Amino acid sequence: MTITAQKSILDLSDVPETMLWPLWNRAAEQKRPQRLLDDPLAAELVDQIDYDFRGMFGPPSVFHVIRARLCDDLIADYVDSCDGDPIVVSLGDGIDTQAWRVAIPEIQWFHVDVPEAIAVRERLLPKKPRSHTIACSALDPIWLDGIPRNSTPFVSAAGLLMYLEENDVVRLLAMIADWFPGATVFFDTIPPGFSRKTLSGFKVTNEYTAPPMPWGIAVDDIADFLERIPGIAAHRVWTYGEPYPQRTRLFAWLSRISFLRNLAGGLVLAKTYRKVANGYYG
Repeated sequence: MTITAQKSILDLSDVPETMLWPLWNRAAEQKRPQRLLDDPLAAELVDQIDYDFRGMFGPPSVFHVIRARLCDDLIADYVDSCDGDPIVVSLGDGIDTQAWRVAIPEIQWFHVDVPEAIAVRERLLPKKPRSHTIACSALDPIWLDGIPRNSTPFVSAAGLLMYLEENDVVRLLAMIADWFPGATVFFDTIPPGFSRKTLSGFKVTNEYTAPPMPWGIAVDDIADFLERIPGIAAHRVWTYGEPYPQRTRLFAWLSRISFLRNLAGGLVLAKTYRKVANGYYG
């Protein structure tokens, strides 16, 4: 797939600029002979964009690649088990290329992001059938009206929730659970210690300081956290070291140790529940 050969200059800052960080890591993965993720479009975008990716974000890391690959795999599983039309809602996904990586024609995609990010997405990414953009914050319930009301979508909030305050995380997940009973929800988390670092101005490199990430949570606290939100529960929780241990052998081993496990970021698959008179059922 060929985009334009002319370099694109992007005027991004704060949280919207972070869309370039996972793009850089996914693009770098394409140079590995035994890569975890096939994402040639990410590599083309990095070549097209006039931006000092390495200078800003440093050497490539596998962790964004792990998140992307796991989410891709979970979407494929969702499609296989979906009774109706498969719908994927991606909240705050910037210029993620997942709709091209998970090339299942039946999926209808909805990309929800702030207008600044949607403008970049529509400028850089090729048109794709059955793909829709909704320009608003994920916290604005107006986006819910753009999704078929009786659907049971796969909702991804990968790379989003850590930038929210905890009460907004609760509000967003409760809103999804109330609007889409029976849905599948995927998101990732950062540990509290890393959250505190970002609030003090965490420098990824000399050139780039990460935006504040107010919400952090220990991996082993995620299930209890979700239990306090009506209509949603954790289905499975991983550390970043667990889904593909062949790439993260040390992290996979450290994930077996409780104290160290809770210093890691989390990857969460949750399910929303249909309401009945005396509670919820899956």
